[in-house]
Amino acid sequence: MSFSRGLKAKAAKVWEAGYNHPFVQALGAGTLDREIFKFYLLQDYLYLLQYAKVFAIAAIKSDTEELMTRFTALQHSILADEMDLHRAYMADFGITREEALAARPSLFNRAYTANMLALGQTGGLAELLTAVFPCAWTYADYAKRLKAQYADCLQGNFYKSWIELYASHEFSASFEWFYDALDELVSNMTGEQRGRIEDIFIGSVEFEYLFWDMAYHRRMSY
Repeated sequence: MSFSRGLKAKAAKVWEAGYNHPFVQALGAGTLDREIFKFYLLQDYLYLLQYAKVFAIAAIKSDTEELMTRFTALQHSILADEMDLHRAYMADFGITREEALAARPSLFNRAYTANMLALGQTGGLAELLTAVFPCAWTYADYAKRLKAQYADCLQGNFYKSWIELYASHEFSASFEWFYDALDELVSNMTGEQRGRIEDIFIGSVEFEYLFWDMAYHRRMSY
């Protein structure tokens, strides 16, 4: 197994805790309180705006046309496809774009995005890519598993479009190249440097867990 594909096992405990979190399971079952999802939706909308900035930094730091193209395409996908899903759900809740942009990010949200942006600005492409990797990877993994686990009740699930988007082949394909790119970036690193990359990955998976928990309890701070 390559270095990048082995990272999931390094974060196995918190990775599985995230999948088994009441927010994620209720999402799959279609029983999640809509006010909880509304809180999540607004926070995730704000998160994605910062997340997209990290890929802009990555494009600037790229030294090949291929990487520049990939990072730019991902930024567009975030701002178009993912944000379109959020806008559709917000329309269902009667939330305007102005209300979304006026929402205040929670402490958890700010800490997560500040960490990614700091790593993007101060680290290399390996650190940057590792920091953002868990967001896409956990969402794809969780959505596919939810789709299979709750297949019998998916049709009437209010959150079906969320599950379908992140469980789709197109979404997985959008970051499939991360594995080889990260493997190439760490190929000449020492064991100590690779350990640092592993720590960054685990930290971002922990932030993903905290994001679910923050949303479930509608916490703005501690």
